Amino acid sequence: MLTLSQILLVIVVTVLTILVIIFSLYIFRILNELRITMQKTNAIMDDMKRISKSVADPIEHASEFVAGLKQGGKLVELAGRFVERKTDGSKHKKSD
Repeated sequence: MLTLSQILLVIVVTVLTILVIIFSLYIFRILNELRITMQKTNAIMDDMKRISKSVADPIEHASEFVAGLKQGGKLVELAGRFVERKTDGSKHKKSD
């Protein structure tokens, strides 16, 4: 025959086992939701990467274009100085 303490022990162990099972199910549901959230966050980050690249590429090309214009301006300035020197040199030769 079972004593009162043994019956209480069986009841407590049974209740604790049921609670552990319930908490485990909730933990698995929470982890599943966390996994889904992480997948969505990863998709958002991929989209942000794609958007920032699509914005950065034209800006980079515009920067290269402006740098090319500056180089062209320097070339025109250098050619102007060269022509100026030639015309100054030819004026000096004629006046001699």
